[in-house]
Amino acid sequence: MVAVFMAGGSGTRLWPLSREDNPKQLHALIGEDSLMTQTVTRVLPLVSAEDVWIVTNARYVDRIAEHAPGVPRDHVIGEPFALGTNLAVGLAAIHVAKQDPDAIMFVGWADSYIENGDAFLAALSLAEKAARECDGVVLGVRPTYAATGYGYIEIGRPLSGCEGACRIAQFLEKPDQETAEEFLQSGRYLWNPGISVWKASALLDLMKHCKTDHYEALMEVSAVLGTPQEQEVMERVLRPLDKDAIDTAIFEKASNLATVAVDLGWSDVGSWASLFDVLAPEGGNVTRGPVIAVDTENCLIFGQDRLIGTLGVSDLVIVDAGDAILVARKEDAERLKDLHQTIRDAGHPEYL
Repeated sequence: MVAVFMAGGSGTRLWPLSREDNPKQLHALIGEDSLMTQTVTRVLPLVSAEDVWIVTNARYVDRIAEHAPGVPRDHVIGEPFALGTNLAVGLAAIHVAKQDPDAIMFVGWADSYIENGDAFLAALSLAEKAARECDGVVLGVRPTYAATGYGYIEIGRPLSGCEGACRIAQFLEKPDQETAEEFLQSGRYLWNPGISVWKASALLDLMKHCKTDHYEALMEVSAVLGTPQEQEVMERVLRPLDKDAIDTAIFEKASNLATVAVDLGWSDVGSWASLFDVLAPEGGNVTRGPVIAVDTENCLIFGQDRLIGTLGVSDLVIVDAGDAILVARKEDAERLKDLHQTIRDAGHPEYL
């Protein structure tokens, strides 16, 4: 199996720690290693480091390589501009297919947290087998609560020839609270973390049928991989295209996909609130750096060199990044993009 990781995001919702020049995948938010290093290390029992590929923003290539132990430097692919996940995954697929079109490629994210590593590897092994019996596999996470912030997968009939895998009946967008409760109670729906497994050639065939303009552009890039023309061709043929997500471009249009349900202890670590949920003891605070908290409950407080003192507060996010400080209600943490844009509009891009 070959592993492909998407690592291009800037982590806006984890401002002010995550910045455009120092994105969240390079930070040690959980444990001692960066999310990027943890992501690579997690799959090494199943995939050799030489078979890992990473797609990231071109300006992050050198730093991502430093956080990807053992991964060949030329396997860290720089996007000349934000491609959207369909083109980014397709760009990795043409690199993999050029080496071996029959390779089974796992596609994941550099900034996910997975607590149950053994269950994850077992699910990938099953998905590798299932990907030979259908067009592709999307892992499904068994929901632990009625989440309205995730897309869902409806489980269909069992996949013939691969015990433990089922066909996907349909993908569903983020539901309202009532619908999410129904999904949870039915037991027929899984969270969709966007983690997928494909034969490289099969994924490109799906792109050919589901997103023809993307496929044709990628074939032009494939013809010049490793040549001096590669960057110029990528710029010329990819920039005019839409930046669709692979979910809408491929997942929702393909008719022969399967899923493997797994308990991952998964989080996308997409916001300070979700990081709090991963790290917090029951009823306690999450702190880092010099913090003294008195009569303080359910807060995430990240400091640097300066002491942060709190008194009589609850359900807050407080983050001192040295040159900028965030104070927000935890329930508003998902709205951090609004603050990010307001800071930009106010003429302070140096803080972003």
